[in-house]
Amino acid sequence: MKKLFTLFFLSCILYTGINAQTVIARWNFEALDFSAAAGTSFTVSTGDVVADSGALVTGSVFSALHAAATSTWSTPAGNGSSNSASGNGWAADDYWQFKVSTTGYNSITLVWDQMGSNTGPKTFKVQYSTDGASFTDAPGGPYDIANDSWSAGTYKPVSTRTLDLSSITALNDQPFIYIRFTLNTGSTAINGSAIASTGTSRIDNVYIGGIAIAPLTLNSFTASAINNKAQLNWATTDEVNVAGFEIEKSTNGTEFNKIGFVAANNNKVNNYSYTNDFNGIVYYRLKMIDKDGSYKYSKIVSLNGKQTVKLDVYPNPVRNVATLSHEKATDNAFLRITTLDGRSVLNINVKDGATQTTVDVSKLLSGNYIAVFNNNGNRSSVQFIKQ
Repeated sequence: MKKLFTLFFLSCILYTGINAQTVIARWNFEALDFSAAAGTSFTVSTGDVVADSGALVTGSVFSALHAAATSTWSTPAGNGSSNSASGNGWAADDYWQFKVSTTGYNSITLVWDQMGSNTGPKTFKVQYSTDGASFTDAPGGPYDIANDSWSAGTYKPVSTRTLDLSSITALNDQPFIYIRFTLNTGSTAINGSAIASTGTSRIDNVYIGGIAIAPLTLNSFTASAINNKAQLNWATTDEVNVAGFEIEKSTNGTEFNKIGFVAANNNKVNNYSYTNDFNGIVYYRLKMIDKDGSYKYSKIVSLNGKQTVKLDVYPNPVRNVATLSHEKATDNAFLRITTLDGRSVLNINVKDGATQTTVDVSKLLSGNYIAVFNNNGNRSSVQFIKQ
């Protein structure tokens, strides 16, 4: 089964053009058996309807529903595996159903195996829902299955199907979604005749995948010294389930203490600020906390309480974030970072009243650069080394 899983999910990745898919839930039915009792749905005698594996198996459910109370259910050989799910007594709108959470995932993709007996139903459609009550037909329209004569020892690629649902954004990051494989109205049997009451349809190796959503993207984190206060500003995009930001401060750059907290907006585009009194050399960083308790840190920015009337860079050489001390900025002041031959590589607006400004230079190539401060037409410059 592991070999089959790898092959199936690889086909999913190739189909969608995505290289970061995660299996949210998968059902292989290997430990599942149904009782011999007939009914509109199956009765489990061994195993469980919860997904066999995946990132979000909790709350997942496999089910089925037929109109005919005389339908019988079984777990015959699957597509190269011991078990599949099978039922007869099919009529229009009867279905197999899979319920799973997509919390924290988007770009949903389906992979599954399906076949039937010659007198079993031929034409199905995929439907989806976010509430389990109102269902919508998935893109791609109805599809036909065939009698591929499954056996436990031989996998048949022709039975494997994939469906990219990444365009259905309603399925992204949901407490639960519902996927149905529904018998299409007007379907004949696989052999072209009317569907027989004893005609079966089997399903196996059902995989629901997606791409993990990054909690946020931190686009910038800067510090400015304005009127002897540290003005911290940061901007994020694509926040999902973010609790907030702890602001941490240090006097040595290694030991940090929490000094404040800003709750997250969890919007597409977000801008934040925080003000703190400081003196001497201080360091700040953000602890970005997700609602599940996980967290990560931002880069460290620093300020130097010692005032200067000339343009200065600290530290120099610099690896990630440079702190530039400068005369008090007026409105529309800006900093420009250039190469030695004058090519501009960074432009930064300086806050009105600031005497220090941090600049993220981590993406610059190693080498020598010039920082140019333009303040109401007055220009000053200083050279620094990027490691």
